Amino acid sequence: MISKALKKINYAALSSDTVIGEFSGRDSVAAIMKAFESKNVNAILPIATFAGTEYGNYDILYDNYLQLKEQVRKQYGETKVLYELLEYSDQRLWHLLNGRYATELIERYGFYIPCIGCHLYFHLTKLKYADRLSKKIFLGERSSHDGRIKVNQLPEVLESYRKVMSKLGYELITPIEHMDEGNEVETLIGWNWDEGESHPKCVLSGNYRDISGKAVFNELQVKDFLESYIEKIGLVAGEYVLGRKSIEEVEKIIKELL
Repeated sequence: MISKALKKINYAALSSDTVIGEFSGRDSVAAIMKAFESKNVNAILPIATFAGTEYGNYDILYDNYLQLKEQVRKQYGETKVLYELLEYSDQRLWHLLNGRYATELIERYGFYIPCIGCHLYFHLTKLKYADRLSKKIFLGERSSHDGRIKVNQLPEVLESYRKVMSKLGYELITPIEHMDEGNEVETLIGWNWDEGESHPKCVLSGNYRDISGKAVFNELQVKDFLESYIEKIGLVAGEYVLGRKSIEEVEKIIKELL
C-alpha cells in the first residue's frame, strides 16, 4: 500500500539491538521520538501495518516518515538511526481475529468492539521482525486522549497485550501511555500534526461511542473478553505469525473458544 516503502529487509544490515517501532498515526511517531530519548535505544525499524477496514491516502504515511526521519537527524545526527519504513500486513489473520466470527463474539460476550482485536493484530504482526532483532516493540498507545477514552487503549487492555507478548517472549513498550495531553504529543513530534489527521481512516472508527461521542462499554464484559479470548487467541495467533502454527490451527482454536 505504501508504494515507496521497503517490502523486504536485509537483517545483516541492521544493528542487533534494533527495536521495532509501530508506525501509523501521530501517537506512534511520538512514541518513536520518546523511545529515542532512552540511551538504550539507538536504532528503530518502523513498521506500518494495515487493517482490513482502512481506507484513504496511504502514501501520506511515507511523507510522515520522511518528516520523522528529518526530526531524528536534527536531534541526534548520526548517533541514532531510523531505518527505512517497512510495510507488513496479513489480512487473512485480521479477518479471522476481527471479522469472520463477529456474530459469535457478540453471542458469547454480549458485545463486540473490533478495535480490541484489531490492535492485537497490529502488535502481533510485528513479531515477524522483532524475532530477528531485539524482541522489543514500541507502540504509540495512550490510556487517555485529552480525557477521552479509547476502549482498545484502556489500561487493562494494554496489560492484556503485554501479557500475550511476554508469554511469547517479547516486550511490548508503551512510552507515551500516560501522556494525556495532545499538545505534549505534538511537542514531542516536533511539527504541527492534528490528532486523527494525515493517516488512513477506518470505516469502523467511533463504533463504540454513542451519539454524544462518549465511549460505551461494560468493564466486566471487557475483562471477560480479554481473559477468555484475547489473551488465549493472542498466543495462538502469535505462534502463527512466528511460523509455528498454521492459519487453520488459529481458526480451529477460535472455534473452540467460542
